[in-house]
Amino acid sequence: MKMRTTRLGILLLLAADAALAQFRPLRFDDDFSAQRQACAEDNQRACWKDRQVGDHIRVSIGGDLRWRYEHTANPRYGLEPQDRWGVWMQRHSALVDLRVGRHLRGFAQLASSHADGRAAGPSPVDENRLDPTNLFVEWRSATTGDGGTGMRIGIQELQFGSGRGIDAREGPNVRRSFEAVRAYATSGPWRVDAFAAAPRDHRPGSFDDARSQTQALRGLYATRTAAVTSWDVYALHYEDTVARYVQGVAHERRWTLGARVFGSRKAWHWNWESIIQGGKFGDAGIRAWSIATDTGYTFEDVAGQPRLALLVAVASGDKDSHDDRLGTVNPLYPRGNYFGDEATLGPRNFFNIHPALTLQLSPQVELDASLDFFWRHSTRDGVYAPNGMLIVPAGDSRARYVATIASLALNWRPAPGWSSSTALAHAQPGAFLREAGAGDALSLISLTLQYRF
Repeated sequence: MKMRTTRLGILLLLAADAALAQFRPLRFDDDFSAQRQACAEDNQRACWKDRQVGDHIRVSIGGDLRWRYEHTANPRYGLEPQDRWGVWMQRHSALVDLRVGRHLRGFAQLASSHADGRAAGPSPVDENRLDPTNLFVEWRSATTGDGGTGMRIGIQELQFGSGRGIDAREGPNVRRSFEAVRAYATSGPWRVDAFAAAPRDHRPGSFDDARSQTQALRGLYATRTAAVTSWDVYALHYEDTVARYVQGVAHERRWTLGARVFGSRKAWHWNWESIIQGGKFGDAGIRAWSIATDTGYTFEDVAGQPRLALLVAVASGDKDSHDDRLGTVNPLYPRGNYFGDEATLGPRNFFNIHPALTLQLSPQVELDASLDFFWRHSTRDGVYAPNGMLIVPAGDSRARYVATIASLALNWRPAPGWSSSTALAHAQPGAFLREAGAGDALSLISLTLQYRF
């Protein structure tokens, strides 16, 4: 008990200065300039975060602590075993950021993820005892001004745009990382990234993750930032030597051309993205596409500043598993909880309409509510999980409607560095799932507490 009290006291002490840090989704992008300035002004409590340890050498430290409980009634609409008491998950990480002079940098982040209570046993995104999620060296030409170049080599998390295609997968218990070489250049409003990467295969033990021997990703990604409307344009090449679709298993070579337009003007905001894909799946040609839109309006003069948004998206599916063409889109490495916390359905062969409402109940408390209507795009293709696995094949059913998903989430930031969320979801299976034998309604409750320092 005494040890737990000591740990809590340390965390609260660290939180006193965490307000100065600007945490990012990828921790190597964190901004500690405010703490560095406070330390220079003789605020010793701010110096622990970013400290000079030698001539032109600085060290920053930090980490994450996350605890999550979730209980799902009728997992995957009754297709998976029922957990008796729910699942308890923990994810912790520690990081060190070493900067030598103005140009050289080394960054290391170790993470540990554990899960208990899943009836079917831990999934690949549940448990990873101890492995690096980031371990790279970086060279940068400049640290000030509006232009420069750089290169990063090693294990690293990748995230581009809004995470529809390449994301670090924050929702699940194990985040996604790659072994990659990444070069970048910035000039004024432009940033261009070029990279060659392979995902890490996550295994449950310690220091046993390894570079994938079957998958590879290469690409160019350019962003132009503007005051009102910003743009992303990108070209990607993906390869998987043992890809699996309704047509079978074969070597997949797929290119993707995409564009995203996003921004805001007064009370309006938008985030629209579209891709086209081609290539080869074995001897079959690939022709696939997707469009995703997110358009919202905030009533700034109304109590709670309600934000109404409408998300509409469609991703192509395969029309005939026996022909010489594959029409199923491949989102590559998307967000883990793509459509919500229930994390059952993935962005392949779908069409959905998703109205959402956000209310700011106080500066620290936010309420999110949404309703998602989900159909199959092609009745000759099945339904996929977020990781791309086919969970319900097309079979003989020609029903199109998959599910209706209602969700409610309360997000609370009780103190600097701390965040918590409570999520409820209920998914009612549609005609297709019922005809496929997945006819049980799914319900989820999740409780998450996270601390960043």
